[in-house]
Amino acid sequence: RAGQRTAINLQGLERAAIDRGDVVGLPGTLVSSLLVDGTLELLKDAPRAVKSRTRLRFHVGTSEIMARALLLDRGELEPGASGLVRFRLESPLIALPGDRFVVRSYSPIVTIGGGTLLDIDPPRFKRKTPALVAHLELLQTGSPEAILEEHVRHVGTGGIRLAALAGRVPFGPERLRGLLDTLQKERRVLAVDRDWFIHPDSAARLRALAVQALEAFHRANPLKPGMSREELRGRAGAVDERVFAFLLTALDAEGAVKTDRDKVRLASHEVRLSPDQQRVLDRLEEDFLRADAAPPSAEEALGRAGLGGDEEHELFQVLVQAGKLVRVKDSLYFHARALETIQTRVVALLQDRKEIGPGDIKDLLGISRKYAIPLLEFFDQRRVTTRVGERRILRAG
Repeated sequence: RAGQRTAINLQGLERAAIDRGDVVGLPGTLVSSLLVDGTLELLKDAPRAVKSRTRLRFHVGTSEIMARALLLDRGELEPGASGLVRFRLESPLIALPGDRFVVRSYSPIVTIGGGTLLDIDPPRFKRKTPALVAHLELLQTGSPEAILEEHVRHVGTGGIRLAALAGRVPFGPERLRGLLDTLQKERRVLAVDRDWFIHPDSAARLRALAVQALEAFHRANPLKPGMSREELRGRAGAVDERVFAFLLTALDAEGAVKTDRDKVRLASHEVRLSPDQQRVLDRLEEDFLRADAAPPSAEEALGRAGLGGDEEHELFQVLVQAGKLVRVKDSLYFHARALETIQTRVVALLQDRKEIGPGDIKDLLGISRKYAIPLLEFFDQRRVTTRVGERRILRAG
């Protein structure tokens, strides 16, 4: 309680490392701020009114910090009056909402008033806007649920962890958890996970950003099945991966998007080919099927189809994304059906001989080392074979 004192033993810390006004707390639960909002009441016998940008001595706990008072709801604060004030501090402050403070004039050093902190990490409203005043009035007079919801709303699309939220609200851990449970039941706060929360308005903004990004991507790339997860995350505010995963799960649950490995698309998007594009695609696929274990390069196959380009060509990528062409190494692609046939033949050879080398693959398939070595390495990666020296054996199981 106020007026009482206690002691704490801080081992391994030099006395010189501790300054008057320092605060001890659990990691991640305290906010260091250079900007705080609160109520300020001047004493009736204060020597003069306080105007905006007046330099004052600001005291919270045992700290004294020079600050400028920025009046939010009036031009000046007369003695005996109270108002909403933002303090721009000249040194970082550690405090909690609800903490009391005292202000003294810069010179002479005389106590002129005091008040209560409402927000120790205020949103960046423009000063004197109705939105900022309404925000502070809610923090001053609102219900505990409304105050907590307001803080979650104003952290934005990144959401907020429970530990960080605890340092921004005037509630203890148990009460905070109870209030969060109530707000979740009322859908006024959404849980990203057990200790991470986001406001529905922020989730809606993220949803809009993601959908707009996918719509633009599909317009620009109609032959691509989807956008990479990481690219979409960057275009949807570059939020933390857990918040992004929460967003994708919600979009998938409502049937707005579909996710396939690392690709995301709108559920309504389908790759549609023109008759000419389909003929080229069929020719490319037939070229790789016919080549079997000695496939052409992407450039060669596209050239024979009357097109220029490499494996990044959009039609070539349609076959890759559909799983019909499989990248074995660098720019070397095989048809998926050809690979299955090759694997069956390699397994049969190993069952007969127990171990094989590159020369055995060359003889089996009638190919050069250009194809034999990448195929052996591919089957190692696929966990079909195991390398022992320069030889391969079937992987156990």
